[in-house]
Amino acid sequence: MKPEDPHRIRFSAPSSGQRGYHADEVDAYLTVVAATMNGEGTLVADDLRRVTFDVAPADGRGYRADEVDDYLDRARVELEHRQRGTRPSPSGEGALLTHADVHQVHFGRAPLGKQGYREDDVDDLLDRIADTLAHRRPGSLTAAELRKTRLRRKRFGGYRLEEVDAFLALAKSTLGSPPARR
Repeated sequence: MKPEDPHRIRFSAPSSGQRGYHADEVDAYLTVVAATMNGEGTLVADDLRRVTFDVAPADGRGYRADEVDDYLDRARVELEHRQRGTRPSPSGEGALLTHADVHQVHFGRAPLGKQGYREDDVDDLLDRIADTLAHRRPGSLTAAELRKTRLRRKRFGGYRLEEVDAFLALAKSTLGSPPARR
């Protein structure tokens, strides 16, 4: 992602009967994202995870929520990599993740007395993501399906929430990208 990308992105209007996100709010927020990408802003990846937008007024301009969410997922992944000082493509050219990357991921345990994601739910989802990245056939997991996936939490223990969420943001970006050429 390039620093100028937030200024160049264009979102579709919501479908008939849908209202979408308030376009002026999204545009204003993307100005802050662009400043951060240029090294002038103060956003961190978690800020993009928590941002919310009002629904567009019935007589006003709106953007499709799924397109805005996809873009913010990609921007969040970029900021996470910048914060860590890592490259956004762990497996090389074109792909953010490969099925081999998914098989190598390990999540930390939730701190003592804190909630975490159920290990079996996360492990099953990782298998689906890896299978999709290995084969990319009809019926494979899509970025939209992954975004709708809700993992169950354990009252105590499990995988660290923020680590799983960060990885799933990267997986959503990868699944939303065209398959890498072989």
